[in-house]
Amino acid sequence: MFMASVLLMFGACDRGPQDIRIGQQECDHCRMMISQEQFAAQLITQQARQYAFDAIECMAAFVNQGDGRDLDIHSLWVPDFKEPGRWIAAEAATYLQSDGLRSPMALNFSAYADERSARDQQQEFGGQVVTWDGVQSIVRDSWSGGNHHH
Repeated sequence: MFMASVLLMFGACDRGPQDIRIGQQECDHCRMMISQEQFAAQLITQQARQYAFDAIECMAAFVNQGDGRDLDIHSLWVPDFKEPGRWIAAEAATYLQSDGLRSPMALNFSAYADERSARDQQQEFGGQVVTWDGVQSIVRDSWSGGNHHH
């Protein structure tokens, strides 16, 4: 599983993560302006089209129950909270959900390249450490029934 995502990162230069224009691009899920690099996420299609999100939870919702379900998805990317500008394959990242680190959409996920970094942040900010599957199920539970506020 882990090897696959490493290969994905190096084997797909043409469909790798692209720059997000912070403060100029809007979220393809909730239409808010993408303003915080350390929370912005992106989806790249097989056709190398980028969909950008203001928060990790927006990308999860887009893939779970939004327009993203019909896309030919190549890869999902999340920012390394410790090193914004460095992209991690969503499935390979470890996430912290903590009210101590407020994300633009208030589900408060931050992403880390490895579990140790996530645990260090958890020591400082509290919250729970989850995988990408965990992020998706929390988003599904929190935002199901169309009751999430933009």
